Amino acid sequence: MKSIFSLILIFIMAISNFFGMFAAVPADLAVAEDAYEKTELTSAEKALLTTVFETETAWIASLQLENGAIPMTKNPNGTVTMNPYFADVAALALLDNADKYADNVKAYMDWHFAHLNTNATDYNRMDATIYDYNITLENGKIVKEESKGSYDSTDSYAATFLTVVNKYYEKTGDKEYVIANAKDIARVAEAMLYTLQMGLTYAKPDYKVMYLMDNCEVYEGCVSAANLLKVIASESSDYDITKTKTAYAAQWIKDTVESKMWNAQGKYYEPGLFTDGKAAFEFKWDEFYPCATAQLFPIVHGLIGADTIRAKELYDTFSANFDWAGHKIPSEFCWGSNVYAAALVGDVDSVIEYMTNYAPGMLLHSYPLYNADIARVAMAAYTVLNAE
Repeated sequence: MKSIFSLILIFIMAISNFFGMFAAVPADLAVAEDAYEKTELTSAEKALLTTVFETETAWIASLQLENGAIPMTKNPNGTVTMNPYFADVAALALLDNADKYADNVKAYMDWHFAHLNTNATDYNRMDATIYDYNITLENGKIVKEESKGSYDSTDSYAATFLTVVNKYYEKTGDKEYVIANAKDIARVAEAMLYTLQMGLTYAKPDYKVMYLMDNCEVYEGCVSAANLLKVIASESSDYDITKTKTAYAAQWIKDTVESKMWNAQGKYYEPGLFTDGKAAFEFKWDEFYPCATAQLFPIVHGLIGADTIRAKELYDTFSANFDWAGHKIPSEFCWGSNVYAAALVGDVDSVIEYMTNYAPGMLLHSYPLYNADIARVAMAAYTVLNAE
């Protein structure tokens, strides 16, 4: 029965993608002629970015516990929160320094696979989800690991993990690991798309809001899953239906975000929709979260090209509303995704300004600096250092 439903969904996606082929490409998705000019980094700027990258990836690696978990913060004598979504982002940064930390990411993936829920253990009776955990430590050693019995989402948690596994494969070429975990990779891919409804996923079965941020992550997760399942298909045809589904879903989600969430007149994306298609939020550029911050996610997750007119306009409007490079935002958190978006669009000057203001905090790594924000900062440094 499950296979029949999957085939029906694939048929629906195939039809949608077919008609999407004839849709005109929006003019603002062309490459921007006024893109940020590439500038030669000074030796001081290179040193700053290298220090940030090496220091922060080392710090993330130092958070890892003996069982592979990467908690949000460090507390060798107390309780730390293990949020798989945050840990996924942390692992992505470690993979930018894969020569040093690929094994750390492999240990984390082992932890993640081992903690997947089943239909029987998940409170939504949904397979391959994963809960947040509290982990109690004494002298840095685990004395207790306890599930919170909940998660913020099912779509994003699955999507970001698949992106980690795919990046691990791309960085290491470790095909054996992918093949060995084929069944669970397919399970997580199915969980990612469990809430897919007419081209968009909603956060989780018991919270039916279709977020822009989540769907950007799911788009990237679908691309990652399709690539992993293609690798698996070279050894087994058991997961061909899931492979086809994720490949089609990537394009369907991309097209639906464009047709349902992009407001061409206002030049912004709806931060969220209810399942009836109505806007979940009244959009305001001066509302930092979720309205403004969400506008950078299509850039961060490759839904639109970082070199396009739209990407530059969104990024420039965001920057005009918030002095994020000066760390003067209406949030106590660092929002590393902002500087990562800046790195992707090529605004090197703002990246350097952000890093200059950020660097003193590396001495403490204290609240509110979490592993995921640290990770995006490290990824921004890596992106600028390795720009062509």
